[in-house]
Amino acid sequence: MVPSPPSLEGSTAIVVGGGVAGLAAAIVLGRRGATVTVLERDAPADADCEAYFLAAKRAGAPQVRHSHVFLGRLRSLLRADYPVLLRELMAAGARELNGIARPPQPLRGLAHEPGDDDLIALGCRRTTFEWVLRHHVARLPNVRWQAGGRVVGLLGVGGPTPTVAGVRYACNGGEQPLYAHLVVDASGRRSEAPRWLAELGGRPVRERLEPSGIVYYTRFYRLLDGAEEPVPGADPFAADLDWLKYAVFIADERTFSITLAVPLAEPRLKVLADARAFDTLARMIPGLAQWLHPDVSAPIDGLAHEVQAMGGLINRLRRFVDGAGPVALRFAALGDAAYCTNPLYGRGCTQAFLHAHFLGEALDEAHGDWPAIARALDRRAHAVIEPFYRASVIADRDAVRRAEGQVPKQWQNRLRARFFRDGMTLALRHDPVVYRAFLRMMNMIETPGEAFARPEVALRCLWFLAWGDHYRAMDPDPTGPERINAIERCEAAAAVSPRRKPASA
Repeated sequence: MVPSPPSLEGSTAIVVGGGVAGLAAAIVLGRRGATVTVLERDAPADADCEAYFLAAKRAGAPQVRHSHVFLGRLRSLLRADYPVLLRELMAAGARELNGIARPPQPLRGLAHEPGDDDLIALGCRRTTFEWVLRHHVARLPNVRWQAGGRVVGLLGVGGPTPTVAGVRYACNGGEQPLYAHLVVDASGRRSEAPRWLAELGGRPVRERLEPSGIVYYTRFYRLLDGAEEPVPGADPFAADLDWLKYAVFIADERTFSITLAVPLAEPRLKVLADARAFDTLARMIPGLAQWLHPDVSAPIDGLAHEVQAMGGLINRLRRFVDGAGPVALRFAALGDAAYCTNPLYGRGCTQAFLHAHFLGEALDEAHGDWPAIARALDRRAHAVIEPFYRASVIADRDAVRRAEGQVPKQWQNRLRARFFRDGMTLALRHDPVVYRAFLRMMNMIETPGEAFARPEVALRCLWFLAWGDHYRAMDPDPTGPERINAIERCEAAAAVSPRRKPASA
């Protein structure tokens, strides 16, 4: 039995946004007895999960029809604290993805160890995950859904540290005040929280923002009746070719998606928004071609866009506690509204749910003490989520440099790039200790520093850095098509397309 948290009975909360962060916040607050109103611009989920996948319009979350994976940290959290929700996800077709059971082909000597169960991720479509969460929330007696309007500002007592008391809600051509004891901003990467707080006289919110330097393209497929998923072999299902990153994402109901991520420095690859160009390039990559064999799968019909495109990808950190304390009371920003990272690394949904869970823990720890609640939430997020923001920034900077043919100017950055690219990347395909550390980092069980600063892991990576040529002779780096030839073939394929649908932005 999951123990009951301290009661918030008699309290009210407004959650701005009905995506993963908002739905998780509604669950966290609702199970504590608060009366919760979720304000979401979009209509409630369709009765049928497949219909929601095909038709849902999520203006505030264009990423819903891109590839997703729900990391081991999230699955472990659901298993421990939200078991009913985990059972509902599994009943809807979510898959358990065990990296220990499917290691890279050259790896030998990998045996199960205590803690490996935490490394099992969940594979399903983002729309399936949201659909299950929405229906779970809809059954909570003290949570209601209000759609069709948008929040245009906050209500409260102004000053350098405003006390928030509600929101200004615009709907049906008018504006009305909605009051609550707590306001949660879960409105995603387009959150206007800094402006809202400034309008109440609040101090500036500390923010760091950096573009990711990539755009990515996703297409969904379904396995044919009787067809089996390809088995991992010499050709990886995910790799970085410098000018192209690619990955297969296994999902629910015999579906999977392929994402191709390309640098902004290669504008000709915008042609991947065309379905024929996308499939042409994917079939040129050995690790993807086996998934797209005509006897194995077919594209999913009925989507408004055959290929989904997404640009404007950013890494952004917002801290709502500074040296003077909380920048606002009775207010919390969760998920992408606070920590937004390149979605290519698959951490967004896990970070969002984890952040909402941290809010619940902060409320339990400092019940009714709003300054202490804000500090406790900030402390947890700073320790657990923020290291992955920094890792995303470093990885994206390195990817942009490589795509542009540059080398790091500072020796520390050159050493770091060599350690991870030429040492760790090779080691994780051959060394069980490094591979397990990599899985623990990728699944957010450990931060990058915790995973790779351990002497045993670091020394093994340095060994492979020193003896890289020897191991590459046995296990060459993943290869893909030659860049210029691939681009020209994609452009030729797009030129003969009977009809090109504009991709979503």
